[in-house]
Amino acid sequence: MTKSKDDNPERTREHISEESMKDLLTKQLEIVGSGGAFVWAIFFLCVTPNILNGFHVSSYTLLGHLPEDQWCGLPDLDATNWTLAQRRHIAEGGLNSGGCTVWDWNYKHLGQMSYEAALNYTSHMSEINRPAEVSCKVKGSYEYADPESTFVSDWDLTCERSIQRTSAQVSISLGKFCGSFSFGILADKFGRKTSFTLGAVFFVVGSFFCTFSPWYSLFLAGRFALGAASSGLFYPAFTMIVENVCLKHRSWMSIAFSASYPIGMIILAIIGYLIQPWRHLQLALTIPSLLLVLNCYLMNESPRWLITNQRYDRVYKILFKQPSHYDIQPALAAPSDLVTDKKSLEPESGSSSLLEKLKNGPLKSIIELYANPNVRKLIFTSYFMFCVTSLSYYVTALNAANLSVSRYLYIVATGLVDIPSYLVPVIMLRFTGRRITTMFLFMWTGVSLLLVLSVPAGSTTWIVAFAMLGRFGISATYSVVTLYTAELYPTQIRNSALGTCSTFAHVGSISAPYVVDVLGALGWYIPTTICGCCVLVAGLLTLTLPETGTGKLSDKIDSVAAADAQAPVAQPEKPEKQ
Repeated sequence: MTKSKDDNPERTREHISEESMKDLLTKQLEIVGSGGAFVWAIFFLCVTPNILNGFHVSSYTLLGHLPEDQWCGLPDLDATNWTLAQRRHIAEGGLNSGGCTVWDWNYKHLGQMSYEAALNYTSHMSEINRPAEVSCKVKGSYEYADPESTFVSDWDLTCERSIQRTSAQVSISLGKFCGSFSFGILADKFGRKTSFTLGAVFFVVGSFFCTFSPWYSLFLAGRFALGAASSGLFYPAFTMIVENVCLKHRSWMSIAFSASYPIGMIILAIIGYLIQPWRHLQLALTIPSLLLVLNCYLMNESPRWLITNQRYDRVYKILFKQPSHYDIQPALAAPSDLVTDKKSLEPESGSSSLLEKLKNGPLKSIIELYANPNVRKLIFTSYFMFCVTSLSYYVTALNAANLSVSRYLYIVATGLVDIPSYLVPVIMLRFTGRRITTMFLFMWTGVSLLLVLSVPAGSTTWIVAFAMLGRFGISATYSVVTLYTAELYPTQIRNSALGTCSTFAHVGSISAPYVVDVLGALGWYIPTTICGCCVLVAGLLTLTLPETGTGKLSDKIDSVAAADAQAPVAQPEKPEKQ
């Protein structure tokens, strides 16, 4: 009897209303999202890509470092038996350009002399008429110590082209800027898995571009693709955890997700120490990205997104691991929906029809972000929080990099500082909630960075200590702000909100190098002071946001609470009896 029913599923199909089906699926999602294989599968499939993000976004420190030494190679002196030090003394003696310029001598004539004769000749001529200082490119070419360890030597990204070296890091930030905006909208429109898969494609292609590119422009394109892909992987993966895991596990899993990034940094430093040539290192970082194919194959679409988009059969199969045996009964049309006027039967004009298609299509998520006044108040506060957090995070990183320390030890130390900074909020979130935790961490970071002002310029140890304390605080803030923001917005626009917030975060990351280089040249304390003040303002603005850690996630725009509401978004969930 049972076998006959299974062989003829049409006979056993039941009719159910859409609301009842949605309630059934939501309750089942709450059950499977409270623990078990479903939760752990989501967690591991979403965490591993973030380790790869730690590889590539931080790899600039190892791939594009300035050479330990640089000088001007002069072909006219190659045939001499002079030592390198003697050649440099003749060409660069008395100059402090780091090999960028040389004296305008006739090196072909000097190459026919012994070193002693050439030294006497140049000394005598300098007393009579000092030669001009010209670019190394006029007389020869740049040469480097250990040239294979950095891409700077491949494309001579030094001296007058040194700003182009920085563009390798800016390309990553610009890619993240564009990717966070576009992939966020794609994830809301076409699904989390679709956006994740497209991000994985960008990641693999960009990695291979960076590894084998013979041209710097193609290398920058690869770095841009990696930046865009990091957003395409990060935000759909993080949203999958927030949407489908119960409140009990959501906090620590979201923090552990963020902590996977510094783990990638530590692994990067170890691989970089073992593999010195930059192309070999880039290849070693590219190979693990092929594992993303497995992630894309094993990952399911977000059940909560499927429910919101009325794809009930598919989400039923994911949650119950069997095809749905329900037929959705169509809702009866309301009387107000019936046509009562001939004008309503008339076709719309072309312009208004196109406008409606745009409003209900690609621009729907963006319009919904700003149309509702409550959501609009939340989103602009979130923009400022993300921008300031990102600016402070990268400023502390760039300031520390200027210290005379091993780049490998620096990356490891940064990762070691970041890991506990992600774990501390797990404890705080259990007792103080989202809003108070976020405000406290902002204040902690701001005070730490402003304390740098109290340290004398020569006390490097104390300056670094306060800077790392600020980094500890801002790293903790980053993880909490991402979780807090994801919970502030309903499912309909959650990824669009996170994506546009990330766009403003990358405004901060793009600005950070200029804050450090330009304003830092005016005063070493200016970058940390600016960040400290901005972070304190962000902490005060956090008080205008609602608490989200005590209730269910909202699905619709209309259910968003006002930012100044005193009550929580919803009553706490009661654990279901098994």
